[in-house]
Amino acid sequence: MLELRQTKKGWGGNSSSSSYNNNMRSRSKSRERVSLLGKNNNNGQAPPNSANFGRLRNRGEQEMVSLLGTPGKTRKNDFYDRRTKGNKRDAWTKSRMMKYAAVLLISAILSFKMTRKGSQIMHWEEWNDLLDPQGVRCFEESRGRSKGKAPPCLCLDPTKAVANDKVERWLSNHDQMVHQAINAPKDLDIVFFGDGMVEQLSGTRELMGEEVQGMGDYFARTFTKRGRGQFNAIAIGSSGDTGPNLLWHWENGIQQAKLRPKMWFLMVGTNDLYVNKCNDQFVMANVLNVAKRIFEDQPDAKIVLHGIIPRKDDVDAKSNDLGDAWNRAQGINVDVRKFIKTHSSRIFYMNFGQTLMTGAGNLKFRKAIDPKLISGKYPTSKGMEKWGDLAVKKLVPILKGFDMKEHRKKTKKPEKTKKPQSSFY
Repeated sequence: MLELRQTKKGWGGNSSSSSYNNNMRSRSKSRERVSLLGKNNNNGQAPPNSANFGRLRNRGEQEMVSLLGTPGKTRKNDFYDRRTKGNKRDAWTKSRMMKYAAVLLISAILSFKMTRKGSQIMHWEEWNDLLDPQGVRCFEESRGRSKGKAPPCLCLDPTKAVANDKVERWLSNHDQMVHQAINAPKDLDIVFFGDGMVEQLSGTRELMGEEVQGMGDYFARTFTKRGRGQFNAIAIGSSGDTGPNLLWHWENGIQQAKLRPKMWFLMVGTNDLYVNKCNDQFVMANVLNVAKRIFEDQPDAKIVLHGIIPRKDDVDAKSNDLGDAWNRAQGINVDVRKFIKTHSSRIFYMNFGQTLMTGAGNLKFRKAIDPKLISGKYPTSKGMEKWGDLAVKKLVPILKGFDMKEHRKKTKKPEKTKKPQSSFY
């Protein structure tokens, strides 16, 4: 029999119940499509408005199709879009990482500059125990030896300026040093300031009592632009000077000459150790007090401290072997170098004294001086030239990149000063 069933379109019939089942499945699928839209305020029921219901059902079908995809078909640009989005994401990530890296780099540079600027400001008052040590000044006395058997100790107070007025030529040499400083070129690169080693650079020994053959010409062609050298430099030195002696030169004419070099090259400590027999602490104090005085007066200049050079305990001995004094000198040099490296970026430590020793290529054989390079207390002309050639190589990198225009802005023009009158004449 023909079975009639009521549908939305009216009464209809089908020869079998399969059509009815298909119809129910179709209506079930429609409800599943609509369910993709989610529940609404009517507890999951579709809105009563039939027009809204149709739109929602169509939208649900579209969303279902978009989620499930079209069978058997693939968009041509799907792979390209995914690849493009991936590249954009990678590019954005790389860009952000580069920005972070740039910020970190800038921060590191600023921190370095601030730290370096801060290291140029040295608070010397914090190191009063090094600048003004207390206790026994003389090395032999500190070891407990009797004063009668020990060599005479002449170690001076490292904080006070003392003139060596017992030597007749000392004051005359001082006046020559001041005259040279007053008449120095305005665009100075280096001022060598120190003891007999520096005086040799200028061409004389023993307070102008002896001329060193060839040294005047060597200094001119190596350390002056007038002689086609790489620097504009002067050498003001005094044989036999200690730290307190250099302080006296500074306070009585050198400071008043208003020198404004890019660098001060200091050589002091040899006579404090070998001649005046100071204790190690007082030798170091004599060296640092001279550096302190110039450091505070010349805030824009670099300072180089040269270590104590090798020297025989007895300069008249036939043997060229080095003794206990040189072992002590090496310890003092190490302490000075560590102090400078730790506390200031404006002070540099150098020591070319090893070039004057035998076995320069092997530390085990550096136990004696080379007689061709050192004779008695002083280096020979050959030794001085070897020392000076090495100094040039080491000083060029320090002075490289120095901004002379900025230096001149910060530096006032030197005023003419009258020749100071010494009270020791």
